Amino acid sequence: MKLRRTTQIALAAMLAITLTGLTAHAQQLRNAPVTSAQDLNLTDAQVFKIQALLMSGTVKMRRLSQEVLTAEDTLSAAIAKGDPALTAIAVLSLDAAEKALKNTESANQRNLLSLLSDAQKQVVKEYSTKSVPVSE
Repeated sequence: MKLRRTTQIALAAMLAITLTGLTAHAQQLRNAPVTSAQDLNLTDAQVFKIQALLMSGTVKMRRLSQEVLTAEDTLSAAIAKGDPALTAIAVLSLDAAEKALKNTESANQRNLLSLLSDAQKQVVKEYSTKSVPVSE
């Protein structure tokens, strides 16, 4: 269960970092345009939409991450009590919380990508391929 929690937290952090990086990059482009082929060249509208997604998504991801942590604590307590019924309920609760977090993360990624042009999506895909290590 610790591995699942670590994975979920890592995925949530990766999403937040990606979204933050795109917003920071977009702001940099607005302030000082760069002519590199790797630039996303986000429009002002894209920048504002990404910022809105960041604000709404971060609050929800924090809440869902907290729900996962609470469910893990509940499961640990149920196991410590040795009550199979409480343990079963806690496992189901943890599973639901983890799924909600994963589904929200996926939705946030889809929403973010929907704001990008095909060329911008390709840049993100290439960057992601280079920067995300392959898991074992």
